[in-house]
Amino acid sequence: MSGNRAATECRATEGPLAEVNGLTVGPVSGGPPVLHDACLSVPPGQVLGVVGRSGSGKSSLAYSLLGHVRPALEVRSGTVRVAGLDPFDRADSGRLRGRVVSFLGQDPASSLNPALRIGTQIAEAVRLRSTVKGAHDVRARVEELLLSVRLPADRAFRRRVPRQLSGGQAQRVGLALALAGAPRLLVLDEPTSGLDPVLADAMRGLLADVLSDGGRAALLVSHDPAWLASVADEVIRLERGLTVAGGPVKSPVPVLPRPVRGGGSGPQQPQEATTVNGLHVRGLRAVHGRAAVLHDITLTVSAGSWTAVVGPSGSGKTTLARCMAGLHQPERGNAEWREAGAERGRGAAVQLVAQDSRGALNPRESVRAALLRPLRSIGRRSAGDAYEEAVRLLGLVGLDEGVLARRPGELSGGQRQRVALARTLAAGPRVLVCDEITSALDQETAGGILDLLESLRSTRGLTVVMVTHDLTSVARRAERVVVLDSGRVIEDGPVDRVLVAPEHALTKELLAKADGPLLPVSE
Repeated sequence: MSGNRAATECRATEGPLAEVNGLTVGPVSGGPPVLHDACLSVPPGQVLGVVGRSGSGKSSLAYSLLGHVRPALEVRSGTVRVAGLDPFDRADSGRLRGRVVSFLGQDPASSLNPALRIGTQIAEAVRLRSTVKGAHDVRARVEELLLSVRLPADRAFRRRVPRQLSGGQAQRVGLALALAGAPRLLVLDEPTSGLDPVLADAMRGLLADVLSDGGRAALLVSHDPAWLASVADEVIRLERGLTVAGGPVKSPVPVLPRPVRGGGSGPQQPQEATTVNGLHVRGLRAVHGRAAVLHDITLTVSAGSWTAVVGPSGSGKTTLARCMAGLHQPERGNAEWREAGAERGRGAAVQLVAQDSRGALNPRESVRAALLRPLRSIGRRSAGDAYEEAVRLLGLVGLDEGVLARRPGELSGGQRQRVALARTLAAGPRVLVCDEITSALDQETAGGILDLLESLRSTRGLTVVMVTHDLTSVARRAERVVVLDSGRVIEDGPVDRVLVAPEHALTKELLAKADGPLLPVSE
């Protein structure tokens, strides 16, 4: 990559591969634009980064290079050109998509056909978008693409279906699909949101390989300015649809004190056999098809505690989260919530907030309907009380009442994730299992969500199980860390011990890729 250069305004660039001038996008019904007079220029061989808070217009800017706007939005003014063609023109769009410009969204699992095997989907993309046609050559290209994104290329993996993938694996399969036609321009929306620190670091090398011939370029939308600073040649920042700043972004992670914790107290030992109130996992073995993904997992999460589950992509974290919430039937063993004086079982006690917020919400259903259903059916509230509670829950997660009338496709990725969290809270859970819920959010918004969880833990005794790749959040929030690898618990203990003196080589490798120290020296 070349060095960082300032990009505070639109500049004429000799032969840009992509160029946006004065683009304004807003609601069809009128109102403030989500993008206002946006400009950018991406020369061949360069990486342009776009940062900003959730809802600032980052994804809308990225979509414009595909000739797409979200439902209920329209282009009000401005021009977009990719390789000299207009992506909003139907004829030009057909020549561009998948061949000249390719896109990977922040919900990669939603772009995969749930009924088709991974190898089949990539093979179809190769046949459609490239000149490779023979069965042998197509299979060789599929294997090459999988290996290029650090995934297994063997027959067993190619025969998996999307539900058998972790979030990080789905992210990389989506990237393999985006690369199938050898596009000149890659548009990646939150490309590291489902990746552990080791794979996020490997993505730097992958992008360098993709751009090595000098004829390709990339636009990267990210909430992680530190990662972008290490990858991009230029960076622009959006706020409320306006380009307010540009140039190099350097955002070292500060060493922050651990917050004063309220609410329940976490376990002093990794597995507290005498704990009565809590989520108990015993002898859990889970499979996808014939492949075992969890092996004899046993642990106890005490009521009111905050436990983090970390590990490389594909280690079984999401499957464990789904087993805890009763959404994946284990082959052996069980996971159940126990509370003195209460009936054993799950019911509404354990609720999952999934990583794929788009897939978790019905695209045809309004936010109002999504929130009112659990409030009426589980909370047994009247229509009026349920509506008031829905507004209150949206306020808790930083959204206003106007969001109730929207559908998921009309929301940004960050807004969808907050709606998904509000819907989960509507069920009144005792345990909230959060699967990478902040991975697609900017640092400020993510911090606000985690502050909310901490507040609920203090005021309601909520138990939090957080599946994450963000070790900084683990250091600041969690009391205990469980490290998974290949479906097994390889390390389990208090945060202050595991992050300061890890015992397993994999834990040490994950910590080595973190951006700066995770705990104050005094601790």
